[in-house]
Amino acid sequence: MALEDWLQPDNFTLKKAIDRTVAESLFSFEDVKHRILSLRKSLNSENLHLWAENSGLIENSVNGKTILCLHAGNLPAVGIQDLLAIMLTGGRYVGKLSKKDPYLLESLLNKLHEHGIGIGSVQSTNLVNLKGISADAVLFSGSESSVKAVKKKLHTLDMIHTDTPILPRTAHFSVAWIHDQHPETMRLLINGVLRYAGKGCRSVAMVVAPFKFTSNTCNFTDYVESFWIKNPQIDKPPKSLYHRYAMNKAVGISQIWLDDFLIEEDFKKPDQNFVLQWIEGGEDEVRDIISMNRSGLQSIYSTGSYIGKEIGNRKIEPLDEAQNPPIWWRPDGIDTIEWLQNHFIS
Repeated sequence: MALEDWLQPDNFTLKKAIDRTVAESLFSFEDVKHRILSLRKSLNSENLHLWAENSGLIENSVNGKTILCLHAGNLPAVGIQDLLAIMLTGGRYVGKLSKKDPYLLESLLNKLHEHGIGIGSVQSTNLVNLKGISADAVLFSGSESSVKAVKKKLHTLDMIHTDTPILPRTAHFSVAWIHDQHPETMRLLINGVLRYAGKGCRSVAMVVAPFKFTSNTCNFTDYVESFWIKNPQIDKPPKSLYHRYAMNKAVGISQIWLDDFLIEEDFKKPDQNFVLQWIEGGEDEVRDIISMNRSGLQSIYSTGSYIGKEIGNRKIEPLDEAQNPPIWWRPDGIDTIEWLQNHFIS
C-alpha cells in the first residue's frame, strides 16, 4: 500500500522531508517524530476501510471534480486527512501547501504518484502558482473572520465561482475534563496541552478538574518540565504574553508563568496561543463551556468511564487520542468524505 510505503523507516523521500523540516526550524524533530509515529498507527488498511464504511464512501464519487485544499501549517502534515478524502473519493487534489509545512505532504504525494494514485494532482506553497485552476470545491482551515478574505482572494484569481462550495474548518481548541492527579492522567494532559506548542485544534486549551491547579503547583510544574526536556518547544510566545501575566497579577487572577506558557485559573474562551485556562469544576462547567463555545470548540476529552459519555450533544473522546486522532475523526464535527459526496452525488 502506498501509505505503508511512505511511512517505512527506509523511505528516503520522507526522511529528506523530515530533515528539511527540522533543519529549517519549521517544527522540532520530536514533534515531527510524534506525528509520523501517530500516522503509522492510524494509517492502515483496517482503519481506512472503517473510515470508508462509516462515511458511506462510494468509489469514484467525486471523479472529475477538482478540490482545492488550503492547508494550515500549525502542525506537521495537518492536511493529510483532506488529501486522503479526495483520493478515496476519486477527486483531483490541488493543494496550497503552507510555507510552515511544505515538505511532508509533498513527499506523500510523490509516493502516491509512484503507485499511480492521484495522477494529475498539483501543489504549491504559492496560491498564485495555482492560478488558472477552477476549483469545484474548497477545503481550508482558518478562523471564521478569514472566510471572507479567502473567498475574495480565490475570486480574484478566478479559482472559484459564486456558488462553489467551501468547507472552512474554524475550530481551534479542545477541552480536557480530568478527575484525578494520577501520573498517567497528568502525562496525557500535558501532552495534550503542550504538544505542537498547543497550536492544533485538538490541543487542550481548557481544563476542567475538581481541584485548583494551585493546589499542587510544584508537582504540575515538574510534569511540564519533564515534557519540555524530552520535547523542546521551538515556537516561542510573543512578548505580549508576559504583559498578560502582569495584568492577571494586577487583578488577582491565579496563574503560573512557565516562560513559554501561561496557565490561568479563569473561565473564558481561549483567545491566545500559549495559554491554558484551568477551571475548578465538573460536568456543569463542561456543559457551560460547550454552551459558550458553539464555534471554535473541537473536542472534549476525558479518561476512564467518562469516555463515550454524551454531554450537550458532544461525545467525550479519550484523552490519549488528543494528539493521536484516528483517521476518521471529524474536524468541526464534519466528515470530509461525507461532505464531498453530499455536494457531488445527486
